[in-house]
Amino acid sequence: MDLQRIGIKIFADSSASVPLREFIPVFHTWIQQQAIENHLLIDVHNYSHIHNGPGILLVAGEGNFSMDMADGRMGLLYYRKVPGEGLAAIFKTALQACSLLEAEPLLKGSLHFRTDEFQIVANDRLLAPNTEEIFRELLPELTANLKRVLPESKLTLTRSSLNPKDRLTIRVQTGQKENITALLSRLSQTRV
Repeated sequence: MDLQRIGIKIFADSSASVPLREFIPVFHTWIQQQAIENHLLIDVHNYSHIHNGPGILLVAGEGNFSMDMADGRMGLLYYRKVPGEGLAAIFKTALQACSLLEAEPLLKGSLHFRTDEFQIVANDRLLAPNTEEIFRELLPELTANLKRVLPESKLTLTRSSLNPKDRLTIRVQTGQKENITALLSRLSQTRV
């Protein structure tokens, strides 16, 4: 299946207590510096008033980044909007954004991301409806791609919701905790 419009949410550590509005100046600085490689960063939108919503959104031509609060869990969500180089490249972009946020002086070291769990979201209900059949069809390809990034992991992939009205969202548990820098280093050594 040629699924292009997918997203990855990398969860913030549960001890993170950064108010969403603090990401607005961070994302504006990213726009000024064009801080994400191969992305034209354009605009910032504030959705912090929406309970368990998209939080603070950074719009780029190639994809969107947000400090997402879906299900009450903060995390960086990156959606690819245009065809790219596959899941590993999407994962790499999300990890680069997480790395920048962890090192961001304005956040004073108060934000760290988990690598033992994340979500993959299919943002294409026509090509990838939330059904068991589509999940089973995607499972081998997703597992193979994730093993390139996380070769030592004991991956567990499950559907987050069985409701066909929801987007297909796959919960990935890796069984290991690595820091973002280690994962980025591994991706840099792997052809993405």
